[in-house]
Amino acid sequence: MNWLKFFSRKDILEREFDRELGFHIEELTQKNLADGMTPQEARRQAILEFGGKEQMAERLRAVHSVPVIETLAANLKFAFRLMLKRPAFSAAIILTLALGTGANSAVFSAINAVLLRPLPFPNGDELMQVWQYTPESKSPQTFAAPRRLEDWNRMNSSFQAMTGYFTEEDSEVSSALPEKVTHAFVAPRFLQVWGVAPALGRDFTPEEELYGGPNAILISDRFWQRRFDRNASAIGSTLRFGSTAPGHRPTSYTIIGVMSPSFLFPNREVDVWSPSAANAPYAQDRSSTWYTVLGRLKPGVSVRQAKADLNTVQTQLGKQFPATDAKLA
Repeated sequence: MNWLKFFSRKDILEREFDRELGFHIEELTQKNLADGMTPQEARRQAILEFGGKEQMAERLRAVHSVPVIETLAANLKFAFRLMLKRPAFSAAIILTLALGTGANSAVFSAINAVLLRPLPFPNGDELMQVWQYTPESKSPQTFAAPRRLEDWNRMNSSFQAMTGYFTEEDSEVSSALPEKVTHAFVAPRFLQVWGVAPALGRDFTPEEELYGGPNAILISDRFWQRRFDRNASAIGSTLRFGSTAPGHRPTSYTIIGVMSPSFLFPNREVDVWSPSAANAPYAQDRSSTWYTVLGRLKPGVSVRQAKADLNTVQTQLGKQFPATDAKLA
């Protein structure tokens, strides 16, 4: 603790005080001499104007003292004695502080990632999430029907493109043992809306986005590392999803691309993405809703303008399909 003793050496500080006092008095004396005073009068007035030595010394001590360090040293000594005297109680306090600090750090990290830091996509401020809204419902914001998503995308004038997705747990059965994966099914224009491309391989073709078209799939960087050890030969490989139980036939998909590790999809657990065909028979029911909808605004279009535009679109759909769309806003 010698470094603490250094700051309490009064003889060193006192010499510093004397030198600083002398400097200030000499400055005032020279000023008074320049104003025409005699040397004796100039020095006397300087001392009177500057104040008494003890008074100014106290002010200088306040400036030069280190109360924070002295207080910290006292607190550390007290804490150390308390830890020796009551170790269990001290451990509980330290654990509580550690948990509180960790929780606050986690909350801030989440806020920073979601609210403060810009979205990690090109022109991320153009990305908007769009909900199907039913004012009379207890849960007014709901997922959108695939058919309605296609109508929104076709009829609006505010968005460059709109798309959607839903996720479910799936079993990948290509290996000797099935592997549980999170599978995202995506509407057309998916990567166009995000404004990204696969790090390896390519995007879905229009044929692959149609019902009955070739089964294609994109995989995450994490899945690529886990299953293929980052080998480029993964492109063109086949993955099989479903059940291997008797009477069940797994669905095969061809890997066409690998997403970048910087592709921060909202559901971070997603391993694979494949098209959900807009023209599939099961996707034509306007009351069947499962899409989380995303859109990319056109440059210069505000959120207010986009909302007004979609309200107009939905009003038109309400007249065209009153049974399913009239009550939507």
